[in-house]
Amino acid sequence: MASQIYHTDDAGSKPTFRVLLADDSLESQALIRCYLQDPPYKVDVAGNGAAAVALFQSKPFDLVLIDQHMPVMDGFAATRLIRAWESSHQCGPTPIVALTADASIDAKEEGQAAGCTGCLAKPISKALLVDAVQTHCAPSSMRRATAQDPSSAGIAALIDEEIARRRPLFLDNRRQDVERMQEAIERGDYEIIRTMGHRIKGLAGSYGFPDIGLAGAQLEQAAKNQDLMSMRRTIDQLTTILAQARQSL
Repeated sequence: MASQIYHTDDAGSKPTFRVLLADDSLESQALIRCYLQDPPYKVDVAGNGAAAVALFQSKPFDLVLIDQHMPVMDGFAATRLIRAWESSHQCGPTPIVALTADASIDAKEEGQAAGCTGCLAKPISKALLVDAVQTHCAPSSMRRATAQDPSSAGIAALIDEEIARRRPLFLDNRRQDVERMQEAIERGDYEIIRTMGHRIKGLAGSYGFPDIGLAGAQLEQAAKNQDLMSMRRTIDQLTTILAQARQSL
């Protein structure tokens, strides 16, 4: 593994750990930013694979977190371009961790073949993400400092509060998804439903709604199979779950 470049913004300050996050979902971006809001992390965001490659080439990063499925260019294609750029510029490999709602062996193997250092299955918790960051690239001094930081419990509580604050918006967005999926069924656009189901599957657990995540997984599979009856049934079930979740907030 190449040695990482840690930056300090002011003399005597702690090192800044620079993270490039590539994800087209604003909700996923907000979640990861929330998880990494405390020092020493500084997060730059790209909304698709092509933008991630361009940003990576513009300045140094200590870690890349890259979503598998994105518009313009997917995460694995972007990873291959990043690795090619590093090779052509004789740079050591920066750790790249793929974020994916597809937990299959094939997805992990495809990520490794593209050049990913590791793979995290969505939904992603703060503990899982920070552990991956420290495992793949943080020096032992940073791991010790994080583990011994007395403010860690307070930061975790603040993150829980922030996620709780965002739950109503998450549910509102899912209700909009339901309307779009119903319109997509009428058009016969099953790819839209597959994409939305995939995204819901990857997000819902992080916001504390595993039943919504399960509905997303079922929608994704039904859309792949073009099973119209299953899609309609699951959308109806999701509508009920969303109403109940809203009432429980």
